[in-house]
Amino acid sequence: MTPRRASLIEVARAWLIIGTQSVGGGPASLFLMRRELVERRKWLSHREFLEDWALSKLSLGINQIALAGLEGMRVAGGRGVAVALAAFLTPSGLVTALMTAGYASVRDEPLVRAALAGAGPVIAGMTIGLAYAFAQGALRRGWRGLLDRAYWISVIAASLLAGAAPTVVIVVGVVVGLVALRGEPGRASADPGT
Repeated sequence: MTPRRASLIEVARAWLIIGTQSVGGGPASLFLMRRELVERRKWLSHREFLEDWALSKLSLGINQIALAGLEGMRVAGGRGVAVALAAFLTPSGLVTALMTAGYASVRDEPLVRAALAGAGPVIAGMTIGLAYAFAQGALRRGWRGLLDRAYWISVIAASLLAGAAPTVVIVVGVVVGLVALRGEPGRASADPGT
């Protein structure tokens, strides 16, 4: 993997933005990573981000830390890994420590309870929006696009209606991919692979 396009200061700036704004955990962080790295800075294509996210899901431990390191490597080499991780984790570590200390004194306040109760629907909405953005960027044209859409509908139906386990959905997806998409290029045709 060759580093590209970003100085360490730019990497630190991008990951500080992500690290200081990703309130709500996984979906919020992933949304901000995509927006900052793909849409704003254009360091990665949408397809590259999806592939790196999928690869980071295979790592042990916290997947988004793996993704931060992977993207740091992609845009600034070995030192980019250290800078991306430090800039991503330091703000959240400090905020978590401060919030934990302060939460004990206000946890029974009605306003605090109301704010926490409202956080769940916001995160659910962000998760749905992120899934939609990923799906739109990954869908293809022609019969393979129809297969993509049919699979998404099947996944939603199996998950929501039948309560299918995620491992079953993943295994079925792998089998469908092996059978129906053999020979498919690794990148979408519209993605120059930048």
